[in-house]
Amino acid sequence: MADHPNVQLLREGYAAFGKGDLDTVKALFTDDVVWHVGGNNPLAGDYKGQDEVLGFFGKSFELTNGTMQIDVHDILANDEHAVALVTTKAKRDGKSIEMNAVHVFHLRDGKTSEFWGFNEDDRRADEFWT
Repeated sequence: MADHPNVQLLREGYAAFGKGDLDTVKALFTDDVVWHVGGNNPLAGDYKGQDEVLGFFGKSFELTNGTMQIDVHDILANDEHAVALVTTKAKRDGKSIEMNAVHVFHLRDGKTSEFWGFNEDDRRADEFWT
């Protein structure tokens, strides 16, 4: 059975993110995208609109000196939702992290309109980003 078209859409988005191609990533978001980042650290919160979300990505790259990587294990999708099983890796200020996460996307008209990220261990993620 062939993958749902939204699986390919997200694979393209993760590949563009990995290359730092934020123009391509931006094109995959609705204008009113909302990005929810959990935890209790300086990056946690809700980012609204393409500019805020891209600002969050830029801050993540800046804080990790460009070492942040997201390895995709699998993506499941239908017309309205997608779930990505990923491992996030990064280094910052002499610390490193490698952690499994689940990314949940709400999709509208072939674009991401809302995102929620869930880390396997929020406490460890908070320690890394703080």
